[in-house]
Amino acid sequence: MRNQRGRSSRGGGLSGKRILLVVTGGIAAYKSALLVRLLKCGGSEVRVVMSAAATEFVRPLTFEVLSENPVSLNIFAERERPVVEHVELSKWADRVVVAPATADIIAKAALGIADEIASTVLLSARAPVFFAPAMNEMMWGSEAVRRNIDTLKADGKTILPPGSGALACGDIGPGRMTEPEDIVKALEASFAPGDLAGVRVLVTAGRTEEDIDPVRYITNRSSGRMGFAIARAARARGARVTLIHGAVDVPAPQADEVRRVKTAADMKSAVTKAFSRCDVCIMAAAVSDFAPVKRQTQKIKRKGAGLFLELRATEDILASLGKRKEDQVVVGFALETVNGEANAVRKAREKGCDYMVLNAPGEKTGFSAPTNAITLFKGATKLRASPLVAKEEAASLILDAVAADKRVKRIKR
Repeated sequence: MRNQRGRSSRGGGLSGKRILLVVTGGIAAYKSALLVRLLKCGGSEVRVVMSAAATEFVRPLTFEVLSENPVSLNIFAERERPVVEHVELSKWADRVVVAPATADIIAKAALGIADEIASTVLLSARAPVFFAPAMNEMMWGSEAVRRNIDTLKADGKTILPPGSGALACGDIGPGRMTEPEDIVKALEASFAPGDLAGVRVLVTAGRTEEDIDPVRYITNRSSGRMGFAIARAARARGARVTLIHGAVDVPAPQADEVRRVKTAADMKSAVTKAFSRCDVCIMAAAVSDFAPVKRQTQKIKRKGAGLFLELRATEDILASLGKRKEDQVVVGFALETVNGEANAVRKAREKGCDYMVLNAPGEKTGFSAPTNAITLFKGATKLRASPLVAKEEAASLILDAVAADKRVKRIKR
């Protein structure tokens, strides 16, 4: 049965939900009209805010007709009744979606700038906010945009990564706004009970540092991005997340409990204490395999042609957890440069891991990069291998396997 406007009266996961759509100035704004249509067909109430630049691509009348509501365009506009519109909209919304999210609005939101209606609404928003970036691939890959995206993630905002393909400028690459249907699915999922609801997940991230002297240390290139993506995704799926991390290059996400450590010994101590209280442990941290035998109390001076540095092996945290686990699910990471699959399977067996995530260092994979290509093993069985994807998507692939594990299904509360 359909009503007079052709919408299904059956409703669905978004039926009755109040969605605030913020449209900013990109060619992908035309997709946002379809997004409004899909949301309305799903039974949502929709209100739209447009930046001045957005009106150069799509007329406000289009969104007024589709949403059946006035479009907010100007923070200083005259109104029939006195109201602080951006505050009213922020209180009204169950979810806020920025689509398309340009580099400009991403920067404003990350820095807390509020100089027009769109950025002001985002700064005052208290509902979960979803950003659907859309821009040229060079802009998407720029350091400034990456920093701002990391800040938004750390602030608890959800980024719906852009797809790859032909762009408006003629280039081919990442930067296409995710499709409206996928945005609707993400919104629906945000209202549904998470498949990790009630599960206690322990995540480690970042790198450890082992002092040589007061000014030098041994470390690696881990940025913390992968572990943070897992922690963020697990929490979004309803898990109670404990995050233990070493040095990182990006802001830490929100978690139920966060602890920062420095050395491999610090990491082992913190993880050992938290392990008995977790149902799932995901060891994404890059823990130093070696540490100096002796830490010098003074800066080592240059003498002769070189320096001999004696190292000792650090304790194997992952192997110790494999021996201690009772009914916990343990996920390890293997970063390999040769014989990757064979080494990952061997590592899983020797360390008692239930799952092993294989990746490799590279310009766009492994450490530092915002993307990764992973192969996931359950014991010696290869579950799946991903192409190059955003680390958020790689995190989802890992958590899909964890959530489907019969032990996790049994312990959901």
